[in-house]
Amino acid sequence: MVGKVVRGGDRSRKLSASALGALAIVAGLAAGVGGLATRAHAEDAKPTDAVTAGRELFNNWSCSACHTLTDAGSSGAVGPSLDNPNLTREAIINRVQMGGGPMPSFAGQISDADIGKLADYIVAVNHKGAAVAAAPSAAPSKQ
Repeated sequence: MVGKVVRGGDRSRKLSASALGALAIVAGLAAGVGGLATRAHAEDAKPTDAVTAGRELFNNWSCSACHTLTDAGSSGAVGPSLDNPNLTREAIINRVQMGGGPMPSFAGQISDADIGKLADYIVAVNHKGAAVAAAPSAAPSKQ
């Protein structure tokens, strides 16, 4: 990740209560609550607001300059590929906050909430159709 790219007024998007309710329903179905969803159904579902928000953060913070992540359409080769189902939410959060190797720390630059959203996004796109234990995500917070 390099630096933040700011585009117009994209910095202060907010989800309405109905969008958050829809997100909760989608998250419940993706997790298979009540046996209502199957892996095939979750894989065929449209991207959730959490995935969309995470993808936006990934691109706005220029993570694609160093990292490959198919869902984001990135092919950076400086850092490791993030197309890795073994990545955990905790490992991603730790690396973004602490840095390591050529990656700088982004603590204090990206809010903890947005770092969590980035981690949720990366884990979610690597586990399409599987339940992902993560805190609920919303749109990127205001910087």
